[in-house]
Amino acid sequence: MDVTADLMDEREVLTRFKAGRLERAQAVRILTALMSTGTARHPGPQQPLPAHGAHRPAGSGAGITQSPPAGLARNAAPAGEATPGQARSATPAPVNHPAPAAPARPPHAPARTTPAPAPTTPSAPARPAQDPSTPMAQDTCDPVGRPAGEARIRETGAVGADGPEADLDRYAVVGIAGRYPGAADLHLHWHNLREGRDTSCAGPLDRPGGPLLEPGLRGHFLAGAAEFDAEFFGLDPAEAALMDPQARLFQEIVWEALEDAGCTGSRLDRLTGPDGSPRAVGVFAGVSSADYALLAAQDWSRGRPMPAAGHGDLAAGLTARLRLSGPAHAVDSAATSALAAVHLAVGALRRGECAAAVAGGVELLLHPSRARDTAGEGAGALVLKPLARALADGDHIHAVLSDTTCPSPRPPAPSRQSGPPAPGPGVRESEATTARRIGDAGAATGIAALTSAVLQLRTATLAPAPGRPAAKAWPRPRTPHGQELPRTALVELAPAHGPRVTALLEEFPPPPTGPTTQPAPAQAPTPAHVPVPARVPGSGPEQAAAGEELVLLSAPTPAHLAALAARLADWIAPATTPPAEPIAPAGTEPADRTTPPTAPDTTPDGGAPATPASAPGPKPAPAPTVGPPPSLGALARTLRTGRAALPCRLALTVRDLPRLHTALTRFAAQPHSTHSTQSVQDVQGEGIVSADLRSAPHDPYALAGVPETGDYLAALWHAGRLEQLRRLWLSGLPVDWAALERRAGAGAMVVPLPPSPLLRRPLWLGDTHPTAAPADEAGRAGAAGESS
Repeated sequence: MDVTADLMDEREVLTRFKAGRLERAQAVRILTALMSTGTARHPGPQQPLPAHGAHRPAGSGAGITQSPPAGLARNAAPAGEATPGQARSATPAPVNHPAPAAPARPPHAPARTTPAPAPTTPSAPARPAQDPSTPMAQDTCDPVGRPAGEARIRETGAVGADGPEADLDRYAVVGIAGRYPGAADLHLHWHNLREGRDTSCAGPLDRPGGPLLEPGLRGHFLAGAAEFDAEFFGLDPAEAALMDPQARLFQEIVWEALEDAGCTGSRLDRLTGPDGSPRAVGVFAGVSSADYALLAAQDWSRGRPMPAAGHGDLAAGLTARLRLSGPAHAVDSAATSALAAVHLAVGALRRGECAAAVAGGVELLLHPSRARDTAGEGAGALVLKPLARALADGDHIHAVLSDTTCPSPRPPAPSRQSGPPAPGPGVRESEATTARRIGDAGAATGIAALTSAVLQLRTATLAPAPGRPAAKAWPRPRTPHGQELPRTALVELAPAHGPRVTALLEEFPPPPTGPTTQPAPAQAPTPAHVPVPARVPGSGPEQAAAGEELVLLSAPTPAHLAALAARLADWIAPATTPPAEPIAPAGTEPADRTTPPTAPDTTPDGGAPATPASAPGPKPAPAPTVGPPPSLGALARTLRTGRAALPCRLALTVRDLPRLHTALTRFAAQPHSTHSTQSVQDVQGEGIVSADLRSAPHDPYALAGVPETGDYLAALWHAGRLEQLRRLWLSGLPVDWAALERRAGAGAMVVPLPPSPLLRRPLWLGDTHPTAAPADEAGRAGAAGESS
């Protein structure tokens, strides 16, 4: 039956859909068309229907140190459209049906946070003015308690199916990082999960403050809890020594998650808030212990500096140090702290308070008063974006967060969807499954459970669990007709005291290989006032066609820069020589992206293995495996657009990965060879150029404030003048590489790269001078003071 929006109003569409006389795809298409017109389709009065998710009770806010606006549950449906950059009015507008007077939810399209709308793909269009799911969310939940509004419906749940509703209330996990017992990174953590490894041990003996556990007791502990890289973040060691080690650890994890998302450079500056402020990233930290303050009070004496009280430093302090402009909240609700922080982050994204959000939790056992058998530790963080924004920005998506609840919704009612119900979640993570792996991890329990779910989804492998003694492949569920459905995972924490908190995750299928819906990068439009030189073979932004790519690395000190070059060289080494044997059996489904390393990344006591003596000072951990190295073009683009521009810089012009590996290896072998901005070091034609801007003036020619500079840089880029661009960047001139490339969607996709190495040193109460960096390196602007 062929129907159009001109023949029906919303009520008729809903009536026919519920009666089974209208297909889902048709209903969604018609509702989208009706909402986009912004005209009233209901000629007569109508009783107000519950808003999407209105059946959820408001959040109690118990245990939250900095409460959000009223109600942890979803806000009322929007009543009308607002101009870009402005919040919607809370007064119901006379369209469709009235909504309760409440803070309205802005659309998820990028236009809500930027003055000019960001590009969208056909598979993730901008959200209409009125949420089509509003009149459908009445008294209905799906099998896991999620509101069954028909705006969530996709084409029979087929894997990879896109539709106008694909971006509604769904949030992409675009970055992830963490440290857990026996694992310095998520690669090793997944190896432990997959193998069912016991990570328990006796209490650590190297922590300041004395032994934590009585003889015979065992716990799950992190290595290096007293260490921190103050120089990387531009902090004075004395200041860093007064920071709670939980705040220091969480800051490192948040930075690694932002780097994994490619959001620490110009892409971070482009995340603007409702008021147009850049770097609009919310920070939501779950934390429930304050052992460091107990240790400080125990040794307190008059006139001695004391750590700051409370947990504000984990969220508000971190936001200030990283110069973020989004909301900052610390959440203390015991074991559900981290998962409640994720829930608050989703609410902030839904209300348009920030363009992206970092949420996670941390737990360290530092005082013997909390020592207990099977105690656990951990720290982790996720970077979240609305799915439509993530697709438009070209983010690498680890998984999709479809729903969060806090407290839990009403008992689920039968679904209105026709046909057999969809299968339940294939993975259920809880306090029990987390405790079996990393012990009783307190505030980090929720983020550890979420991380385990994401790792199982993205590797398509089920980790050992009760009733499943060994890991096994995880096939996709199918409908009775044989059609594949996405894998799903439910994280559910139900403490004895406090509300139950849940999160529902779905896998994100990789984009199809083939022609993309975006124009080719070489055909990207340029401003009308920028002259485009005549095209010559090998010129333009697609330097790979000419065999050249501009690879940029930067770090806060020369030692960090050498360590970064060595880490990237080690990571791309397997791609520079043909493998001696197949990496995985042909036809294996699913393929595991995180094969364990042949050499351990940690010593038996949890420390980093020894490295050659040619690199003095603290030794960074080896590069974690984040998947196979990408193409040279994708790697170079991610480094240019997704990493911060720090004072010590290295610029390479290379033609392939083997040449890049050679150049990085030779530079890392000479950590003290960093030259001034006027010096050029060319090793066998590789074009290695490095600069140290810590004592030199940034942008010595004052070009950054000149309006014509942008046009000049664009002309150089489109003419393929990489040498001139390289020298300008090395001189300290801020370059917005994402603006030069003008890519969107799949063409702008970033890829996961190993995080920047941290040269961690012991920092504890009263130990500021013996463990500090050399005087000429301390106090310099690090990642916290990166250039815009």
